[in-house]
Amino acid sequence: MVTVNFGTGTPEEAAEWVRYMNITKKANVKYYEVGNELYGDWHANHCTPEYYGKKAAEFIKAMKAVDPTIVVTVVWVLDGEWNKIVFEHTKDVADGVNVHHYPQHTGEENDAGLLGAPQSLNDILPGVKRQIQQWGNPNRKYEIWLTEWNSVDFKPGPQTIGIVNALFVADYLGMLAKHNIDQASYWDIHNDMTEQGGDYGYLSRTGAPDGDNIPRPSYWAFKLASQSIRGKLVESSTGNEYVSSYLTENNGKKSLVLINKMPRTRADITIMIPGFSGNAQVNLLIEENMKKGYSTESKNITKGTKITLPAYSVTTIDIQ
Repeated sequence: MVTVNFGTGTPEEAAEWVRYMNITKKANVKYYEVGNELYGDWHANHCTPEYYGKKAAEFIKAMKAVDPTIVVTVVWVLDGEWNKIVFEHTKDVADGVNVHHYPQHTGEENDAGLLGAPQSLNDILPGVKRQIQQWGNPNRKYEIWLTEWNSVDFKPGPQTIGIVNALFVADYLGMLAKHNIDQASYWDIHNDMTEQGGDYGYLSRTGAPDGDNIPRPSYWAFKLASQSIRGKLVESSTGNEYVSSYLTENNGKKSLVLINKMPRTRADITIMIPGFSGNAQVNLLIEENMKKGYSTESKNITKGTKITLPAYSVTTIDIQ
């Protein structure tokens, strides 16, 4: 997914990028967004929604004149007048909208608040869909992209490189699967340590205090989710609001992801899922192993098997 330069670029330049990538190089780059966070005064080229909407429409028309098969989204906020005005000018040419979500403000990080944030997507994403229905062209289908998400909006602190961010990531990925979003991009792979003691990157940057390209706890959460949240999501529940569960079936393979968001209390659960049985690989990510990576053991799972989830942990159970 490519972000074309809106702030100091032109529709002609964006069209030439599409030409270079898809006609000259035949790279088949399909997904594009027009600019990034132009609504914010932190952006050097921030502008009004009228200006952005009118010019974004020019960008999309120029880009699609080169390759009509590409998918192009426009910049939205989660909710507000910006969205309505931008769509007044782009609803007939845009293929969707892109939004960002950082549930915390810098300096106000709160572990309990962050661990409840994934479930806020139950309101946020349907809210974006309602705005599309209200202000869009009823004859067009629009995609929703979450082109940036992480835990805090800027100047990240130590929370971002600890176990809490890992739990947040695993839970958030499960919620994204639940809502079947079209695209979502974590910010980010590499960033840098801040003076506040945090880092958005799920891998350390070259020259970081802990070494080059070192996996952070959120990396291990991504890896666990990538192995276990695949295929078809099946309804599941633990009956405990502080313990999230995501059950999937993927080509006959069944997996269960369990996230204990309680900081000091273990959670004892009993597996009562029909057909969820057999030899399983059980993976566990906790604070004690969050730097080295999750532990793995084999366990035979049958109906009635009891599992203890340590405090602040991600557990995945993959039936082999």
